[in-house]
Amino acid sequence: MAEIAFALKMSENHLRDAMDWLEEIALRDQSTIHKVLRGKAITEIQTDPRLGRADRVKRIKDQLRRMRFPRLAETEDAIQKKVQSLELKPEIRVSVPPGLEGGRIYVEISAASREELRRASKKLSDATENELTAEIFTLLSGGRTESEKR
Repeated sequence: MAEIAFALKMSENHLRDAMDWLEEIALRDQSTIHKVLRGKAITEIQTDPRLGRADRVKRIKDQLRRMRFPRLAETEDAIQKKVQSLELKPEIRVSVPPGLEGGRIYVEISAASREELRRASKKLSDATENELTAEIFTLLSGGRTESEKR
């Protein structure tokens, strides 16, 4: 970890989070921190020439968080997939906070005219009637959707 921390000039807070998650992952998986860090996912991020230092730190932390909390990561992915299936973009952006904190979604509408706002509002209103929206809120509240129960 020291090699990565020095190479990426990780802050104390980033390093503390990474170390906590690494210890928990290694303990849970009966592995070592070294093996976790030498796994394919981390190595690919570390050696990706397209990424800058800050992006590498962010992606390594995100990958470690996903490894540490696999059910949370799975739920985040399922929500993101359902949001994409609603096909609300580009004028409506739906997001959830990291770690699904608060159990809320955030909706942002962008419009350059009254008519665009009216169309986006209608599109959003229609989306609230879609079963996918109900499933998003079920996942946010910690429940399982019908498709997951099967």
